[in-house]
Parts: sequence; structure tokens; C-alpha cells
Amino acid sequence: MRKILYGAIGGLIATCALCAPAMAISLEPCSDDEYKAECEEKRAELLRRQEAGEPIPRSVGGNTGFGPTFVAETDESRRSASLWVGKSLLMAGNNLTTTTSVKNGLLLVAGNSLQLEGESEYGFVAGNIIRFAGATQRDLYAAGNSITLADAAKIGRDVFVAGNELYVETDLTGDLSVTAERVVIKKSIAIDGNVNIDAENVEIGDDVTIGGKLIYNDSAHINDLANVSYGELETYHVEEISVEAGIVAAVYAKLFSIAGLFLAMVLIIAIYPRLHDKMQPESTANRFGVNLAIGCGTLVVVPMLVIVALLTIVAAPLGIIALIALLVAIYLAQGFAGLWLGHLILEKLFKLKSNAFVEALVGIIVLGALALVPFVGAVTGLFGMLLGLGLIISCIKPSKDDKGVKKLTKNTKSTKKATRK
Repeated sequence: MRKILYGAIGGLIATCALCAPAMAISLEPCSDDEYKAECEEKRAELLRRQEAGEPIPRSVGGNTGFGPTFVAETDESRRSASLWVGKSLLMAGNNLTTTTSVKNGLLLVAGNSLQLEGESEYGFVAGNIIRFAGATQRDLYAAGNSITLADAAKIGRDVFVAGNELYVETDLTGDLSVTAERVVIKKSIAIDGNVNIDAENVEIGDDVTIGGKLIYNDSAHINDLANVSYGELETYHVEEISVEAGIVAAVYAKLFSIAGLFLAMVLIIAIYPRLHDKMQPESTANRFGVNLAIGCGTLVVVPMLVIVALLTIVAAPLGIIALIALLVAIYLAQGFAGLWLGHLILEKLFKLKSNAFVEALVGIIVLGALALVPFVGAVTGLFGMLLGLGLIISCIKPSKDDKGVKKLTKNTKSTKKATRK
């Protein structure tokens, strides 16, 4: 039985909100829409306040007035945070009830229990329990455990949902596309567009009108559609993958993953042959804990620095570079952890002298095999990533030996020059 349970992703948004300072004043031209007159009026007021040296008010709720481009707010009582980014609003918290409107902007909300009644151009919502009773000028995207489109909701265009349960209690003017365990469309509902469903159980009430196609998977348990009006009815078949086929596919995928990671490590070792010597002091019990801590710190600190950099203009390119570097390091982390494990197995356990290529191959194969074991694979994967990130930081930083070698090389060159003279 499929269960698509999306946890709240509010941590990242809350971090953005807490880190974002009030910044530059927005002076972009007014868009040519129904709010243009109000926008121009507010723009003139903004310019007057700037010339007079008066404080500049921030946009609040549905007000389209101009204010700081970035404004962060926190509410300790509700344990929530919000961030205004121009005309768009990001909100995160545990239990959120909001009527804030964002005209001509995006509304992004994440949390545990969400009660939303505001207006926005686009809505992006993720949480555990979601009750959407607001309005969107265009599309709504929702992901969570239990999602309800309340009877007061007004969606301007299409709805895209992924979750465990979806309850539709309002009329829709566009398409409805949903992937869920259970879909319930209450009686006397009108949906002007198509309804695309991928679910285990589908319940459609009486007197429901679907202007376009009703499309669903033929394995779904659906009630009698005699009292449902629709343009066309279409079903599709999803091939069920057997357990044996799934195991074989997982093994093949892991083999390709091992081969790709090993080739990447071969290239790194060939370019940096001293990596084997660098790994020697890292294979002690004390350094194991240190590298785990370094890896954990890297995984926490770097994304926060990237977010702060992206919120500025000058440092945004550095933030993008740092993000790409972090993603590459996360991929290579398992390779470095495999090299560490291979070194530990061959030289520490079996007392065998070998080169870095063999150690990397042995360690990566062992980690790949453990990854196929349920639960064990998740634990070793997490520890391998954290350890690998710590090893990358420890191995790329200059050591005392590196400084000594550079100093010796410099002295040797000086001696050769003196001899020539």
C-alpha cells in the first residue's frame, strides 16, 4: 500500500527568515494590471517619504505598498517565522493560522498544522494537516498527510496535490492532478477541467460534474460512478513490480553506483597521490569522532552560509559556487569513507600493505553491500556521508608535513641557486 507522507520542510524556510535582514528599498516599475493605479499611488508616496527623510512603511497583508525588499519576522507564541521577499511571502512554523494575502506574489508555507485563508497569485503548501480556505489567482501546489480544499477555497487555475488523503469540498475551475492513498470528492462539486488521479481508494459523491476527462489507475477502488457526470472516462494500468525484480533492479543500480564512485576516486587519487598518506593518521579512533563532527558541522553550516549569500547581490555567485561544491562533496563523501574503510580493513585489520586504489575499491564495495540491507543501509549511508565530509575537509587542508615539504623544497632551491653563483 502506497503512502506518500510529506513532512514539513519549514526548517529551511525558517532559517532563511531568521537570517534575512531588512535590505534595499524596492523601486521596480508597477506592473500593468488591475493594481497599477494603487501601485503608482504607493510609489509616489514612497518617493515623497524618501525626499522628506520620513520612515518607509513595509507592505503588510494585502497592501501593495512598497517597503524593504527583505523583512524577517518571528512569533515566539506561535513558534513561527516569516520572510517577505519583495511581493512574496515565506512562512514556517508548527501550527499556523493565517489570513495574510499576497497579491501578485508567491505564498510558500510549511509547517505541521496549517489553516490558510489568504490570497496569493501562486500557492505552495507543505505540511502534515493542511486546510486551505484561501484563494489563488493561478495554481495551487500542496503536499502533506491530510489535505482539505475547503468550501471557501477559490483556485484560479489548476491544483496539484501529493499526499496521503485529499478531500475536495469546493468547485474547481481548472484541472485536478493528485497522487494519494485516498481521494474524496464531496457531493455536488463541479470541476471544469480534467481530473487525473493516482490513488488506492477514490470516493466521488453524487451530483459531481467533471467538465473534462476523469482519468484514474485501474487498480484503484472507486465507487459507483452512475451519479457522476464527466466528459470522458479513461483508465490506465500500472505494472506491479515483483519483489524479486525489485531486488535485482536494486542490485544492478548499486553495482553501477559503485563503479561510478570508484572511477571518481581513481581520478582523485591519480591527481592527488598523497591522499593515501593523508588517510593514514585519519584511521584512528579519536579521529573518527572528530571527522564525524566536522562532517556534521559542514552539513549544517554551509547551507546556512549559502542562504545568507543568496540573499545578497554581491555574494550570490559565491553562494552558488559553495552550493555546487557541497553537492559534489556529498557525492564523493561515500568514496572517501570507502577509502578510509578499505584502509582500515586491509592495513589495520589484516596487516596487508596495499595501494589507495585497492583500498578504495574494497571499502566502496563493502559500503555498497551494506546499503542493500534494510535499516542498516540507511544508518551506514548517513554515517558514511558525515564521515566522508569530515575526511574531505581533513585531507584537503594543509598539514605540518606539507608545510615542511614546501619549506624543504624552498631551501633546496635556494641552495641550488647559491651553488650556481
